[in-house]
Amino acid sequence: MPRPNIVLLTVDCLRYDHCGFNGYTRPTTPTLTELARSSLVFDTAVATGPYTPESVPGFLAGLHGYNSAYYSDVDWTAIPNDAETLASHFRDAGWETIATISNPQLTTERNFDTGFDSFRNLRTEDTETEIGNPPGSAGPLRERASSVLRSVRDRTRSMENTALSSALYALYRYQQFRTDWPTTRGEVVVDILLDELDVWDRDQPFFAWTHLMDLHAPLHPVSIREGGLAWSDATARHLLADAGRMTNQHTPAYETMYDSALRYVDAQIARVVDYLQEEGVWDETILVVTADHGEALFERGVYAHQYHNLFDELLHVPFLVRTPDETAGRFDAPFSLAWLHELLADLTDIERGPLPATSGRSSHLDDEDRAIALSDSVSHRGHTVTARTARHKFIRHFGEPLYRDHQLASAVEPFNGEGVTYDLRADPTEHLPLDATESPAKLRELAVNVQVKPSEIPPLAGELDTEAKARLEDLGYVE
Repeated sequence: MPRPNIVLLTVDCLRYDHCGFNGYTRPTTPTLTELARSSLVFDTAVATGPYTPESVPGFLAGLHGYNSAYYSDVDWTAIPNDAETLASHFRDAGWETIATISNPQLTTERNFDTGFDSFRNLRTEDTETEIGNPPGSAGPLRERASSVLRSVRDRTRSMENTALSSALYALYRYQQFRTDWPTTRGEVVVDILLDELDVWDRDQPFFAWTHLMDLHAPLHPVSIREGGLAWSDATARHLLADAGRMTNQHTPAYETMYDSALRYVDAQIARVVDYLQEEGVWDETILVVTADHGEALFERGVYAHQYHNLFDELLHVPFLVRTPDETAGRFDAPFSLAWLHELLADLTDIERGPLPATSGRSSHLDDEDRAIALSDSVSHRGHTVTARTARHKFIRHFGEPLYRDHQLASAVEPFNGEGVTYDLRADPTEHLPLDATESPAKLRELAVNVQVKPSEIPPLAGELDTEAKARLEDLGYVE
């Protein structure tokens, strides 16, 4: 039996509870739902952090916020220079390693390329026109127009007249729609991934990672339209609904847009499966589909994904593994994405690598041994840690009080002090906080043992440039 190929397909902002194979009633994931029938599905998979730079080091390098590094500012998590990664472990074991992604957070300067023979980030490549977006006005004129529009965008955030601010923000997004949308659509990313696989050396297996951004706000109107599940196909309505989200008005239409974009993502996953089947390597390939984190859809009065927001609309992610022998099963035991390296090593019959996060489990394919899954978030505000078993989830924040004068302030206030416990069986939506002591002592002790001060996290040399900051602002990463 040849060593299997591995395709790791991660989707930014993909919620567990919006996938059909997890019981969602809208037809968002027909491809994944069919795959799930002959796959391993982990129903309590959790991300290591609530936003991309805190979650990707988890599944790529077995890292959490407390033992990562940072680049430019403590808010910008990075992989340390000397870290072993999933990619380096498989490269050293004989796999060709390939990454094709498009999130501007995941840069070579922050070591997200560690271990990859080929690494392409389509949003940071030095090209005159971003891959996958139509050309706009040339050179300085385009940059001046973008600068003016960014100024308009920033002013809308503080305007009291929400109708006017929404209209202006929609205008800003329309100009981006015509020129330089903040994300690269999935079909472009998949096209380039498949081109990379076309030149792969068939004498060795490949480990290929791709990361799709189509569920990350702002949602592209064409992807929404092609998904076919939104309440309207009109671009103007999509942009106005997104403006409502951006100004934090409850916008039920946005959830239908999200579902429609997810149906589009599912179609891109189908293209990857079709390619592997057509190339005759499907029966020699492990396919992993998961998310870096979920997305808040106004559950606690907010949209998007924020630092220190450790509720499960962000941490609970889908996790599906299709193996060549199509072993099927569903598992309820908590599974941290930081343990992905263990699972893949076991499935490929190689030694587990020296990545720092370890479960203590001999196998992840049983529900008997229930390890503790850890997630955390570090920023200039301090360090928030959550530790969970199958039933209990303990959260504690170390640092200054979180989110003063913000919609999240009351929701996260129990994290302060001695922390808070949730009984996930009785209260799966985490709206009934219990006293901290109502969780097992080992959860509270673990949180204390791993907590750090932001100043204790090691830096990488370098600074974000103006263009990089502008990209991140458009995706909501810069406050």
